[in-house]
Amino acid sequence: MSKRRASGRINEEYVCIDSFVQHLKEIDSRQEITVRDEPNDPPDFWVTIAGLKYAVEVTSIVGDYGYEALCNKFFKDIRSEFATSNNIKGTYSLYVMRRPRIPKKQTPDWETLVSIITTNIKDMSNAPCGTKHDILKDKNGRLGISKLSDQGAKIFLPWIPGAKFGGEIKEELSWLISERIKAKRQRLEKKSVLNQCTNIVLLFYDAYCYGEIEDMRKAFLNVQGYEWVHSIFIALSSPSVSNRLYPNSPGRKGVFLYTRKEDWR
Repeated sequence: MSKRRASGRINEEYVCIDSFVQHLKEIDSRQEITVRDEPNDPPDFWVTIAGLKYAVEVTSIVGDYGYEALCNKFFKDIRSEFATSNNIKGTYSLYVMRRPRIPKKQTPDWETLVSIITTNIKDMSNAPCGTKHDILKDKNGRLGISKLSDQGAKIFLPWIPGAKFGGEIKEELSWLISERIKAKRQRLEKKSVLNQCTNIVLLFYDAYCYGEIEDMRKAFLNVQGYEWVHSIFIALSSPSVSNRLYPNSPGRKGVFLYTRKEDWR
C-alpha cells in the first residue's frame, strides 16, 4: 500500500526514505537494505539493514528561520547576477511584503525569477526615482523592485518580514527539532512501537529547502530529549539528485545529525 498525497504535492516520506537509503549505500554499497511501507503508521517504514530491523518515522521542519534564509539566499543570487550585468545604473531595493511564495533554491523557477528581476532592473535604469515594480505577487504577499536613486549601481535588501538575528534563528530551529522529537515519541509510544523495536530512526524533511546544514548542526547542539532515538537524519535540498526507490518523487541528499552507529557518522 503506497502513501497517498494530494495531486501535485511532494510525498515527503518517499523523498526522505530514499535520501536515507542512498546515504547508507554511499557509506557501504555492499550492505543489504530492504524497505517496507507501513500502511497503518506509525512508523512510516520498516527498514532492515544488514539483518537489523529499524522503525523509521518522517517529520517536517517548517519555521520562520526558513523564509529568512530563503530571502537572503535569493538576494545573494540576484546581487551576483546584478554585479555581472552590463548597462545597469542606479540604486535599487528588493522589497518583500508579507510572505510571497519564493521558488525552491536552485530550481529552474528560482533561476528564472532571478533573471526576470535583473531584466526589470535594467528596464528601470531610465525610470524616475521612486518607481516600483511588483515582480512576484500571490495571495501570500508580493516581491518587487524599487528604484531609490539614479546614482551608483547597487541593490539592497533592507528588510525581511519577521527577520531574526542568527542566534534567534538557531534557537527557533533547536526548539522546532526538539518539539518534533517529543511529538514523535508520543506518537510511537501510543502505538507501542517502542516495545516492538528499539532501533528508532527519525528522518527530518526540510519542507521548503530553506535550511543550511551548518545551521542545522549548530542548532542540534542545543537539542535535548533524543536519547531514545537510534539515529536522526535530515534530507536537504538537492534538486539534481534522482530518487531511486520512488522515481516519481524528487530526490535529495541528506546527512546524519545524530547516530549511535559509529559506521554511519
